[in-house]
Amino acid sequence: MLCYRWETRHSVAVLGLLLVLVTTGRAHSDTGDVLPSWNDGPTRTAVIDFVTAASKVGDAGYIAPEARVAVFDMDGTLMTEKPLPGAVLPLVADVKTAVARHPELKQQPGVAALLAGDLKGLQALGESGLAQIVAAAVDDRTADEVSVDMAREERAAPNPHFGQPYTKLAYRPMVELLRYLEANGFQTWICSGSPVAYTRGMSQEVFGIPPERVIGSSLQTRFGERDGKTVLTYTGKIEHVTDREGKPPVIHLAIGRRPVFVGGNVGGVGDVAMMRYAMDRGGPSFALLVNHDDAAREFAYAEKNGDSLAAATRYHFRVVSMKNDWKTVFDPSVNPRPSAP
Repeated sequence: MLCYRWETRHSVAVLGLLLVLVTTGRAHSDTGDVLPSWNDGPTRTAVIDFVTAASKVGDAGYIAPEARVAVFDMDGTLMTEKPLPGAVLPLVADVKTAVARHPELKQQPGVAALLAGDLKGLQALGESGLAQIVAAAVDDRTADEVSVDMAREERAAPNPHFGQPYTKLAYRPMVELLRYLEANGFQTWICSGSPVAYTRGMSQEVFGIPPERVIGSSLQTRFGERDGKTVLTYTGKIEHVTDREGKPPVIHLAIGRRPVFVGGNVGGVGDVAMMRYAMDRGGPSFALLVNHDDAAREFAYAEKNGDSLAAATRYHFRVVSMKNDWKTVFDPSVNPRPSAP
């Protein structure tokens, strides 16, 4: 009886070990159900091969679990950023109210462009203009108030091209990629030029990423008391704009290590620096550049000089074509309105 029990336990242990080896090796040897909104092709295959190798002990591409950090831009990478980034439209009324209290805010170029309805001027200002707008909108409000108000406003203000709030305009293929990475032991982060006062209000609901894993442009706050309770109050000033060469330093500050997987997009060269930062880590790494080449389902745009695509060639980023690599862009319930903005 003792021998039988030992043999049974031994067999169970061996079977368990085999199961562990199988499931922790190539986590998805059958890849038919992986990234279902992606078309079969070199880009999808490259992503799956990288993730599979990263999670297989003994593979040349293996990455230790603690080092599996994936960082993504948000606007234009995880969700649409046209005709304007999502942080702008919900805040127009708030900006007007803030300017009525503090007319000097109109001296900020981003605020002036917004109030004048100067869309091109606002786009030209990039992330700094966006930060100016959000800073003005939250001036003299507490961080707790802004967190609640932002979450509500993000769900209410519709994108004029799609007629849906930005919370409904996440790219389905990219959300699938986030879940696929997480299923294989990657920790996912957002590093966006949009102020964290805005992005943290939607990150959990829309992307499944908790607010503590969101990096972005920061607005100045001051500590104080209201009604006998401690509060953080926004001052209307910008502390840091997270864009271009400003992204790697804040990634290092927040995470303490280089990411092994980075996602960015064409349109403003804002993500090239953090993509290079990942590719130069001295080990397996992957940089994914979303190319906006699908005018029918979303928008077609890039830099005039094609800097991001040129960087992809030079630094070996993998380019994903929205038009050719994605079966669908948004949830099937989302359709563009007949006329472009």
